[in-house]
Amino acid sequence: MRLCEVARGVWDAGDGEDVVPMTDRDQRRQARRTVALSLALLLVFSVAAMAEEDCGWPPDLWVPPHGTVLSDGRRAVQRVSGDVCQGEQVTIEVTIANPSCGDAGPFDVVLTYGETGRVIDVVRIDGIDGCDYITFTVLWDTTGALTGLHDVSVCADTGDEIVELNEGNNCLVIARDLMIRPNTPYIVAEKLLVDMTGGTVQPGDSLRYEVTIWNYGCADMEDNPGHEFVDELPGGMSPTGQITATSGVAQVMGNSIVWDGSIPAGGSVTIKYRADLDPDLEPETVLCNQGVVYWDSTGDGTHDERTLTDDPTTPEPGDPTCLTVDEPVTGPLPLSGTIDAPTLSEWGMIATIVGFGVALGVQWSRRQRKALEIRG
Repeated sequence: MRLCEVARGVWDAGDGEDVVPMTDRDQRRQARRTVALSLALLLVFSVAAMAEEDCGWPPDLWVPPHGTVLSDGRRAVQRVSGDVCQGEQVTIEVTIANPSCGDAGPFDVVLTYGETGRVIDVVRIDGIDGCDYITFTVLWDTTGALTGLHDVSVCADTGDEIVELNEGNNCLVIARDLMIRPNTPYIVAEKLLVDMTGGTVQPGDSLRYEVTIWNYGCADMEDNPGHEFVDELPGGMSPTGQITATSGVAQVMGNSIVWDGSIPAGGSVTIKYRADLDPDLEPETVLCNQGVVYWDSTGDGTHDERTLTDDPTTPEPGDPTCLTVDEPVTGPLPLSGTIDAPTLSEWGMIATIVGFGVALGVQWSRRQRKALEIRG
C-alpha cells in the first residue's frame, strides 16, 4: 500500500501546472523531467514486485532459547510459570520464529512433559511469514498429570508439513524440573555425617549426624501412631544422648534414634544427634546405615509408606551414609597448624643476614688480633 502511495506521489509531482505554450528549451526540460519520472516509477514498481515475489528459499521454523533477540529487536519468550499442586494451572509462553525469508504455511506445535513425552497440548499455527515470529500462551490444567519432577518441551511442525532449511532446530526443552506436587505428603530425606574430631575417622572418634526431612507434597505429614523417623545405628557405634530437632520430639531408644512429629506441606524438619565410635574398632572397618521415614500417603492415619535417607555427598540417589575407619594414630601428636617453608626471597634474606653476621665476626676477630700485637 505504501509503495502505491509513493508512486502516486511521483505522478502528482508533475501535475497541477497551467498549460502554456512551451519554448524549445521548455520542451527539452519537460522531456528530461518525463524520463526522470519514468525511471522513478520503474524503480518503485521493481521494489514492489520484489517484495511480493517469493525469495526462493524454504522457511526455517525455529524454537529460539529464552531471551534470544528476534528480527524486530524484541526477545523470545520460553517461560513456564512454576511448581504447582496437582490439579492447578500452569501457564506456558512459547515463541516460534522463522528466520528465513521464505514464508511457512500452517503447522502444529506440540507441548510435552516427562521422560515419555506426555502431551500437554497441540496448538495449530496458521503460518509464519519470512523473517517473522509468533508468541502464544498455553494454559495447562494439571488434573490427572503425573506428579514429580518433569521437563517441558516444545516441538514445531511435528507432522512434517513444512519443508525447511533446517529440521534440527524445531524442538527445545523450555523448562527443567517443573514439580507437580501430589495432593498428599511427598517425603524426601537425607543424612549427612560430620566427624567432630576432624581429619580421618579414628577408633573412638565422636560423630554428628544431621538428618533433614522435607515434605514436598501439598498435604501435611501427620503425627500418626508409631515413630515417623527411626535410625538404628550399626554395631561399633553408640549414641551419646545429645540430640535436637527443629520440631517434634527426638530421643534415644536403645541403639536407635527416633523422632515423632508432623511436617506441614512444603515444610521440613532437621534432626541432629551424636554418636561415638568404639575405641577397639579394626582399621578398614566400614559402617553404613540409613534412617527410615514412615508416613501416611492415603490420609487414613496409618503409615503405609517409607522413605530411606540419602547421602548427599555421593551422586547415587537413595544410598546409605557410610564411613571407613582408618589406622589409629600412634606416637607424638603433630603440632597444630602448619609450618610453611621459607620462600626463595626469604632464603635470600636469611643468607644475607648470615653473611653479614659472619663478616662482622671476622672483622671483630682481626681487630682483636691487631690489638694484641700492639700490646705485645
